[in-house]
Amino acid sequence: MQNENKILRGDAILQNLDSVVQRNSLHFELKGLTKPTRDILDQVIQGILGRIGANPLAGFHLFSGVMEALLNAVKGNLRHTIFRDELFQKLLHSDSDDPITEQEAEELLNVILDTSPLRDAMQRYVVPDKLKKTVQKILQLQDKVRSKKVDLSDPEKAFLKEAKAKIDKDLRKISLKIKLSDKELYLRIRNDSPIMGLDLKRIEASREKHAELAKDGNSADFFRPDFLDEKESAGFGIAMIDEGFYNMGIDPLEHFSLISSNHVTTAYMTYPLEDLQRMDF
Repeated sequence: MQNENKILRGDAILQNLDSVVQRNSLHFELKGLTKPTRDILDQVIQGILGRIGANPLAGFHLFSGVMEALLNAVKGNLRHTIFRDELFQKLLHSDSDDPITEQEAEELLNVILDTSPLRDAMQRYVVPDKLKKTVQKILQLQDKVRSKKVDLSDPEKAFLKEAKAKIDKDLRKISLKIKLSDKELYLRIRNDSPIMGLDLKRIEASREKHAELAKDGNSADFFRPDFLDEKESAGFGIAMIDEGFYNMGIDPLEHFSLISSNHVTTAYMTYPLEDLQRMDF
């Protein structure tokens, strides 16, 4: 964690928790979403919410939303790393009569990834279900390693070692900014990977469906199978964040936005203090 004057890491944040939660501006750099990281963020955020006199239920919805957004960021970085590697291998081992070198494949890959229309067009060369399953497998195996309750098989160890090498090579980061003003609590979560154009459009369309249900007081119906589109990248997590806003009586389409460019995805979340402090829900 850092602000303009001081950098703290790990347990040092908890050791200085009383002073940390008094700051109006905080900046965290995350490598992942481990249990210690979640615990630190929980204590920091709950400390800030306690400072402003927030409704505990509002605090639950806010923290759950932040965790969903961070998990989406973790998955987004993993997905992009795997997508990049899969696409590189397909470029390198294409059936063309004029094979290319690794350097040429890398240069072509960078052009594709830096150009949104090309990047989206290349989705057809990488199976989305394979990306999803690979991300889930990596996260599950990482959880097993952290829990220390289950020994990995040799194939699982080899798979995780190979995945870790790709992740370490990519050096993708996640950051969380928290700012407190007299009127609102602002959070910005950013990760070093884009959302594919088609995925972003599906997310936006499903958020509109969710909003229509919310207008009739039926926002929870969105989680029925006939509404929720599980093909979306980050779709379920975004829906959970929106639902937390609806449960607090806040319009997520006004207070929660998701912006993606060629290199980063950013989630902006704002919570009016009067809504966090309200006790009638």
